[in-house]
Amino acid sequence: MPVVGTTAYNTAGQITALVRSLLNDAAGNLFTDAVLLPYVNSGYRKAQRALANIQSGSFLTDNVLLTVPAVTAVDASAQVSITDATAPPNQLPPDLLVPVKLWERVNGSSDDFIEMTDLTDHDGLPSEPQSQMLRYWEWRADGLYFLGATQDTQIRLRYQKSYPDLTDATSPVLIRNAQEALAYAAAAMAGAARGAPQAERWDAAAADALEDLIVRAAQREQQTGRRRRPFSSRAGFSPLI
Repeated sequence: MPVVGTTAYNTAGQITALVRSLLNDAAGNLFTDAVLLPYVNSGYRKAQRALANIQSGSFLTDNVLLTVPAVTAVDASAQVSITDATAPPNQLPPDLLVPVKLWERVNGSSDDFIEMTDLTDHDGLPSEPQSQMLRYWEWRADGLYFLGATQDTQIRLRYQKSYPDLTDATSPVLIRNAQEALAYAAAAMAGAARGAPQAERWDAAAADALEDLIVRAAQREQQTGRRRRPFSSRAGFSPLI
């Protein structure tokens, strides 16, 4: 039996071909891929934001392992951070939008990871001396901040990601079955830039198609029961409120 390649994802070329048909330029005399890709990417990013806002699982990445070096001296005023500027291999992932959860264990050990307490939007990190574990974390100024620990600590990071922009006709569109939402949005923007009277109609069609994607993703998320755990079971530390 022959192996069949995946057809789960469309390509950017399939999207731009649909856009050209909508704009009555199937031959691509005016609306080439180079002209259309910025509009398609704009619609692509909008669709990602809309789906991320309903916490679609499509944008979750887990089990990214980073190391936070030990502090050189115990000092209640000291903090350490992981940012885009941190030296490899421990800088933030380039596709990270926002962290969701962090866990920690002694670096180099096979211990179970312990969930850390998120103090983002809880008045920041406390002022206290470092201990053997990081315990707390805060997301601010596009970076992860910690009190630091007296030993090297490995963290496990779960975060919401973004998809890379489409660069050519072969680029995969990583949102399943999104061709109409992206094509209508691109047609609306490309048409409006040239004063096409159909632009408003394509914009409305794009909104409808995007709503269909959101409803489908929301229904999928509703199938998974969620129950908040008490704070006492999260990390073994009392949260600051």
